[in-house]
Amino acid sequence: MPIKGEVAAQLTGRWKHGMFEAPCEAPVQCLYGSLCTCCAVYQQREELLQITGEPYICCAGLCPLGPLGEPQDKNCLVIEACCCTGLALSANRYMIQTRFDRENTPCDDCIIWGTCLFICGLTIARCFMDIPEELDFCADCLTMSVNGCMHAQQHIEIQEIQKTGYQGPPIQLVHLLPPLQQKMMTGGYGGGGAQPQMMGVGGGPPPPQYNMQQQQPYGGGGQQAYGGGGGPPQMQQGRGVQVSTVATSTRQRKKGCWMLW
Repeated sequence: MPIKGEVAAQLTGRWKHGMFEAPCEAPVQCLYGSLCTCCAVYQQREELLQITGEPYICCAGLCPLGPLGEPQDKNCLVIEACCCTGLALSANRYMIQTRFDRENTPCDDCIIWGTCLFICGLTIARCFMDIPEELDFCADCLTMSVNGCMHAQQHIEIQEIQKTGYQGPPIQLVHLLPPLQQKMMTGGYGGGGAQPQMMGVGGGPPPPQYNMQQQQPYGGGGQQAYGGGGGPPQMQQGRGVQVSTVATSTRQRKKGCWMLW
């Protein structure tokens, strides 16, 4: 599933292995995704929903038409994996890229786009001429091979996330996604979800000062942090100067009245 340009521009994470190397790194998963794509897609989506804590929505919310854009029973995933296998596999990839911040490599784009163009070309040519069966067989083999490579690459990435832990999607990426995706990722449907990451300089965690500022309220609630007077020392010093000035003005007025008397 192609990702919008503004979203793709914010993706900076790297896949552990590209689609070209994935069959060598996970050969069993590559065969699993090629020969039994329906079962592989179903199992992979279950893992993704468990990691992210999101509710099940058909095709990961890529086709939000009517009830397809609302949470459904997880048993509907069986229908999706069997009837819309290619779209379900692409939805798994979309979830990994947007939740875990993974950018396609140029080789990945060439493999995916080359396969799509070849299939579309055959479909259009079939409207005007008879297509040899050999080309149909080549298209089927190419599709199965790409499905296996894609599944293997995504499986490796999911295993890596399970080892390191899921911290939530990057906040700069969440705001660029459609409202439905934002609602899914932040738990707006009541199905869990993870809070977006607060990214610091260079994509790392926020600086410690950010957390300290969140824990130091001002005003009346700041008595524990700044003493009985509340507020930071600069504010306390400012109030002391103001009180001293008022007291001096009062003494001067009293002294003037006494001299006049």
